[in-house]
Amino acid sequence: MKKWWFISLVVVAAGWVVVSIVTLPPRLKEPKLVEIPEKATAGEIAKLLKEENIIRHASWFLFLTNRWRVQEKLQAGIYEFSGRTALKTVIRKLVQGQIALIKITVPEGATCRDIGAILERRRVISQKDFEEFARKRQLEGFLFPDTYLFPVNVSVETVVNRMLENFHGQFSKLYGQEKVELTAAEMKKVVTVASIVEKEAETDSERPVIASVLYNRLKKRLPLQVCATVEYALGKHKARLSHQDLKVKSPYNTYLHRGLPPGPICNPGKKSLQAALKPARTDFLFFVTRGDGTHHFSRTFAEHAAAIKIYLDSSSNSESQPAVAVKDSG
Repeated sequence: MKKWWFISLVVVAAGWVVVSIVTLPPRLKEPKLVEIPEKATAGEIAKLLKEENIIRHASWFLFLTNRWRVQEKLQAGIYEFSGRTALKTVIRKLVQGQIALIKITVPEGATCRDIGAILERRRVISQKDFEEFARKRQLEGFLFPDTYLFPVNVSVETVVNRMLENFHGQFSKLYGQEKVELTAAEMKKVVTVASIVEKEAETDSERPVIASVLYNRLKKRLPLQVCATVEYALGKHKARLSHQDLKVKSPYNTYLHRGLPPGPICNPGKKSLQAALKPARTDFLFFVTRGDGTHHFSRTFAEHAAAIKIYLDSSSNSESQPAVAVKDSG
């Protein structure tokens, strides 16, 4: 009897040794950040953790997460690991979402409302808090589109300051001097033009040309008549703007008001800022979408009217025909 008891004890002990060896995590010489992508499967996560030397065997990770029924609960994010992290601790961190940093990507042309929605969706800060903060400080246009890493429980001020610092750094590089010799009003004008270019252009090669049209119309004191500014006033994108839309009472409606709108209509990217700083030299005053992502540019209203007939009238029953027909609107 004692003999069998002793054999059983040896078998159990051997089993624990095997399990310990199998689950013994590698040792990291330095702390490491590992990003678990959105919608990654348990298999993809196991492979990533193995490649990053966080776990020793992907199969054992999959076995335990399956056994504990948590394979669908592993959360995306950027996690920090250091030294040896037990396998069960690795799994618990992923299930509980104990992230170290949150990755945020702000696309070019995003408005402050769009950015607020992204921040709330990624559980950084609430959209309401961000929008209120941005509106009070008139930050539209000055929050540079980029990918950011923010720590957990970050403040609105920290998020905004990081984006503002990035904007000023990028703007200085594009301006060509470390110290930007522009007044606040001059910089606001450039950024406002860039924001309109961002919403109108679909190809980088056309950005400087579109910027030139805007500057040419401003110089001649012609209303810009840009549909994107009307959409900003409406607070939503529309495939086609109606005559009623073009009458919306807002200082951002460039059909009713001459000159630039009160401020930027989105947060422009590098290419649009560059176009606003260095527009092409043209005498174009109008442009209309061809429907393929490019535009037809005209010098006179007669040319523009002919272009509208070719590119808009023949393809839609649009109610409006603006002086500067853009993208899918107008």
